[in-house]
Amino acid sequence: MNLKSKIQGLIQQYLKPILQRGSFAQNFAVSLSGSAAVTAIGFALSPVMSRIYPPSAYGQFAVFSSLVSNLSMVTTLGYTAAFLLPKVREKFLALVQLTVVLTLATCLLLVVVLLLGGHQLLRWLNVEVLGNLFYTLPVLLLLFNLNGIMGSWYVREKQFLKRSSVDVATTLVGRGATISYGLMVGGSVTGLLLGEFFNRITSTITLATGSIRHSFGEVWRTSTWAGIREVAREFREFPLYFLPASFINVLSAQLPIYTLNASFGSEPVGLYSFSVGLLEIPINLIGSAILPVFWQKAAETQHNEPERLPGMTLNLYYKLLYLGLLPFGIITVYGDLLFKFVFGARWEMAGVYTGYLGYYYVFKMMSQATSPIYTVMNKQRHILWSNIGLLSARALGLGIGLVLHSLNTALMLFGLFSLLATFIIDLQVLSLLKLPVGRIALRTVAFVLSTLIVLKGIRMAAELLLQ
Repeated sequence: MNLKSKIQGLIQQYLKPILQRGSFAQNFAVSLSGSAAVTAIGFALSPVMSRIYPPSAYGQFAVFSSLVSNLSMVTTLGYTAAFLLPKVREKFLALVQLTVVLTLATCLLLVVVLLLGGHQLLRWLNVEVLGNLFYTLPVLLLLFNLNGIMGSWYVREKQFLKRSSVDVATTLVGRGATISYGLMVGGSVTGLLLGEFFNRITSTITLATGSIRHSFGEVWRTSTWAGIREVAREFREFPLYFLPASFINVLSAQLPIYTLNASFGSEPVGLYSFSVGLLEIPINLIGSAILPVFWQKAAETQHNEPERLPGMTLNLYYKLLYLGLLPFGIITVYGDLLFKFVFGARWEMAGVYTGYLGYYYVFKMMSQATSPIYTVMNKQRHILWSNIGLLSARALGLGIGLVLHSLNTALMLFGLFSLLATFIIDLQVLSLLKLPVGRIALRTVAFVLSTLIVLKGIRMAAELLLQ
């Protein structure tokens, strides 16, 4: 066999799993390509947006968007996370009905709350600058929830191409609206909110006009209160454990937004939220590409071949570790220089904050391999206690910094304690799979420290040479 034939054989060998319809490799390739496009768009347009919108606008937007995401989680009671579990289609449709009913009821209740006490809520959150824009909250919440419901539906149907194409389209529309408004009117928080609205409305319409639209009539026809109550009881562990765990996790991530806004004003919040937004871009790339596919595959494996789940999870854990070490290491060591050069001098401190958080995001990325395990093994109670521990660690780090009246100390300890808590949680999940967590921990720490030492050494050497 000549060299050309060997090369063709190798190409066919590697392409065969990707070309196999519905395979894990194909689903992953589709999701990764869409997420890569979203990431490229985000990185390409961020320098433009950073020169239009000041840190204070990002800070005001961060408070509003965190409120929407928190309410979205509460309104569905965590039931969307159960969409992959029912083996019978009737139960899945009943879950869809349940989440839609919860969403509509809560949005109507929110309208009443805003009419009665919207002004007080604006003052309490210290975002009076939003004015009447704050009253769009129920509309954005409705769109946010419908996106989540339909997105989870497409994951269940293994239609990852649709999800990926929607993500690309909505990113383009949202960023385009934000930049256009900023260029024409100016860099106020209104432009960021406008971009979010166009993002959500585009996503909702595109998802609703996809293949699942043919099942909307079935959802309506099969809707019964008895069926809804039955699935609500059957999957009650999700509102009892998964919901509080998810809410605590999100709250712990958003602690700096609320505490810094109250203690230091909107500008530090804007710097922090901008840095986190950039760090989340690669995490969302990996998460959007891997998490839905792995979650579906893990649930399927647990049902059919549970003995394969530990090896599959550990393999993905190590791959994500190797993938994240260098890029997040560079962000950790060179963040201040990169932000000043790419985004302008006023964003240099955002680069410093990014450095404090950089290596935490390596462990957050690895949690993409461990987080679905709690759900597929019906260990929702473990999620709650793990996230309580994460919240406590983060609050302790921020609290020390606030007592010392030091913004830098608060964010540095927030990043360090987030890293340690997330690492412990990852190891605890791996222990549920009966994996050798001691050896895994030592290997992980060795790789992280060696990469950090090399990158820091290069910077110190360069600074000595340039003196």
